[in-house]
Amino acid sequence: MSQPTKRQRLELSLSDKIKLIKDHESQPKISQRVLGEKFKVGKSTVGDILRKKDFYLEQFEKNASPKKSRFNNTCKFFDINDVVFKWFSTARAKGIPISGPIIQEKALQYSAELQIPGFKASNGWLDRWKNRYSVTAFKISGESASVDPVTVEDYRQRLPDITADYDPKDIFNCDETGLFYRALPDKTLNNKDIMCKGGKSAKERLTVMFACSATGEKLKPLVIGKSNQPRCFKNIKKTTLPVDYTANKKAWMTSEIFNNWILAINNSMKKQRRHILMFLDNASSHSHELRLSNVKLKFLPANTTSVLQPLDQGVIRAFKARYRKLMIKSLITKIDQTQSATELCKEISILDAIYWISRAWKDTKDSTIQKCFKLAGFPSPDQKDQEDPSISEDEDDDIPLIQLARQLRELPSDFDSNFDGSVPTEDDSDDWEKDLLGPYQRQETLESDDEEESVNETSSEPTMSLEETLQQLRKIHNQTTEESIKPMTGEIILQLEDLVVMKRSKTAQTTLDKFFK
Repeated sequence: MSQPTKRQRLELSLSDKIKLIKDHESQPKISQRVLGEKFKVGKSTVGDILRKKDFYLEQFEKNASPKKSRFNNTCKFFDINDVVFKWFSTARAKGIPISGPIIQEKALQYSAELQIPGFKASNGWLDRWKNRYSVTAFKISGESASVDPVTVEDYRQRLPDITADYDPKDIFNCDETGLFYRALPDKTLNNKDIMCKGGKSAKERLTVMFACSATGEKLKPLVIGKSNQPRCFKNIKKTTLPVDYTANKKAWMTSEIFNNWILAINNSMKKQRRHILMFLDNASSHSHELRLSNVKLKFLPANTTSVLQPLDQGVIRAFKARYRKLMIKSLITKIDQTQSATELCKEISILDAIYWISRAWKDTKDSTIQKCFKLAGFPSPDQKDQEDPSISEDEDDDIPLIQLARQLRELPSDFDSNFDGSVPTEDDSDDWEKDLLGPYQRQETLESDDEEESVNETSSEPTMSLEETLQQLRKIHNQTTEESIKPMTGEIILQLEDLVVMKRSKTAQTTLDKFFK
């Protein structure tokens, strides 16, 4: 009697498992038996894959190798693996050369500091670690890691599947940028290798976080300064600012600030009953551990943000062109008061910068953002839109920035409005490795030690009440010879009158309440 033929053992790759899951979810629905026959595996194997579909989809979205077949979820030395991967990601982002022996040595160092016995950083451990985190190469070319076109193309092919469950209006990208808020672009700063570890420029730097959707929706910017309460904030409540403002000692983005920011967005989306997908880079301050109810974080592959991140495709550059334009316009109106625009720059306050940041971000066109998402490889909200995705910084400006710059004379004709584009936004000191073992250390903030604030901006200037402000504005409105501004001042007067009436009504009600007590 002949023995039944034993089915040959077959391990499906991650790519095949995703295909099987997609086939199972298609209409009309395919049975597990038919799926087993199609992929040449048993019915029990099909059931096991479908039970773990969320895990496999997560690995697929994390850009794990499509040829990978085994995923070990349990690990004896999880803490070491995890901290070494965080170290590896940060070191790669900083352009630090890495090799296998360096990783093994670092793992041994962390095992000693974490007091984990029995760990040996063997070649077998290194191979398993590389496989677990889909690390394929250590090589860094030149000053920073080069973009791998194969990784970029592979991720772009995955994007339709990653974003399939979200409308374009719910697909977001966030990114930070450094901003020298007082600096005029000149030859000395027009250097892509600019460093910001100290000195005057470091004191005049802000970090700004932006977030926008594939349809052009713009969330309120987050501005990080060095002082919790700069002198220019006197008589101003931070909650009334047109941006979210926070601070730490060096104006860096930190894990604590990022977590608070993204939690606030999650709460906002919960109130709106929205679920969004947020793409972001692998900066060390961006926490991978967060699990949010209404915001799903998707980290872009390492060393690909220059081509895959929409904000890096021209949105931030367009914002900075508008910011510099607002700054230069303000300087032009004051240039008769001094012989030097550089001297005027010293009087620019963080409050000035905040209003210019808000206005420049608000004026960034939806179409510019949509083009940048398309340029990065995201599915276009309007597939019929085939126009050139290139971005012009002055595409909707009435007066080009370069024309305004000529009026100051101190600026070179070929300056770059994004000269501070490579300014670091998180701690690039040599202490970053120590922080990996203590990520929840409390961040220091300063209450009023705002050295970057100009001495010309002291609080000795007289202040005006709401009623006095209204009185002065009425005087300007009635006496100005510039008729074109009267509609604007008239509208502001109406708004101030409403505020005065509301203020007096509250005062009167309080007085009555006290009288009848």
